[in-house]
Amino acid sequence: MNKKILMLLIVLITAVSLIAGCSKVNGQENFATSVSITQNEPITSESLEDASEVTGNVEEIKDFMLIVTDDDNVSYAFTFEEKPEGMDEIAVGDRVLVTYTGTLSEIDPFMGEFSVKLLSSGSPDDLEEDSDENQNGNAKDLKSLGITDPYVNPAVTFSNLVSEEDKAELISDLEKAGIKEAYIKDFIDYVNLYNETAPQSVLDGWNTLDKVNYDPYEINEVWVEKYPDFVGVCCRMAAFTLLRDDISVNNADFPKPSMWPLAFDNNSFEMMPDKYMTDENLAAFENFYAPIPTSASTDKEVQKKVIEQALKERGIEFKNSELKFVGLVMHNTVDEADTFLFMDHAGVLYEKNGSVYLLEKLAFQEPYQWIKFPSEEEVIKYFESKYNLDTTGTMAEPIYMINDKLF
Repeated sequence: MNKKILMLLIVLITAVSLIAGCSKVNGQENFATSVSITQNEPITSESLEDASEVTGNVEEIKDFMLIVTDDDNVSYAFTFEEKPEGMDEIAVGDRVLVTYTGTLSEIDPFMGEFSVKLLSSGSPDDLEEDSDENQNGNAKDLKSLGITDPYVNPAVTFSNLVSEEDKAELISDLEKAGIKEAYIKDFIDYVNLYNETAPQSVLDGWNTLDKVNYDPYEINEVWVEKYPDFVGVCCRMAAFTLLRDDISVNNADFPKPSMWPLAFDNNSFEMMPDKYMTDENLAAFENFYAPIPTSASTDKEVQKKVIEQALKERGIEFKNSELKFVGLVMHNTVDEADTFLFMDHAGVLYEKNGSVYLLEKLAFQEPYQWIKFPSEEEVIKYFESKYNLDTTGTMAEPIYMINDKLF
């Protein structure tokens, strides 16, 4: 997502909060509510009168937003609450026609209604025969919705940490890995908060990944009703909650790029119902996850060297060899004047009884997953299937980290 789009979202958050009025959470004045536009009925093409149109390629699909870049390379963010017509049929990289009412702007929030129509697929896979699509479980549509993962391995199972038995086992594992009792409690408290807030999105017991059925639209509606000021915990926040003593940044004087990619993380920490991060923790969080300025080179090896240099420059150390940090670094080249590397996904890894366990929070309003893999290599395959989504050819392939090991 480029800087213009992020700033648009921040403007939108502020505008909605001014309309809704200010409230206080734990003594902190609220400056953000929901980023979605209130709509009572799904938007369809029949409901759009005096509409305008824009044609372009799908850049991103979020729980509450569609970003389309037109032929002049201008990106527009269409926000919504109820899923508009056509959203089920599109994926990142597709060419689409968006029919909308209201005013469309690069810098002002979109306040209107829209529907979207698929013109052509951006994925060569969609040119395969129908039988291939059926064998893949219609993965394009599912991936575009964020409902399930295309990665399928019957030997891999996951838990949403619903049962007390699963949570007790995880707590024991984290204690053996040397994590402080207070940090474990902070983590589990927010697991419970999520599972109690959006119980329809989680499954009991251990399941295979083909059972995943997270509906971000339904979750967003339930979540915003209960927590209009708190967007939730993201993957970076969850990982750092456990590893805040085990990831150190010994040099905080490195050149700081724009910190806008962490705007939602920082806001979420501020608006948490129960805060647990100290000022020192928050500073370390920002210094660790700060974007890394880089070139537009699509050579993965070039970008790995940039990350290695940044780790040295920032004096980053990973102190825990039992509970390891795992991250996925994306190359962002949307704004050619501001290319950078950013930790797009994060979690923690540990080994037990010959298996590798990944503990991750999928997204702000999506569940916690505790996944059992046969090896670290399978963890990377899982990440590759979910996050290597660039269809433009302008970005280097994602780079994966397990502590300070890059591959």
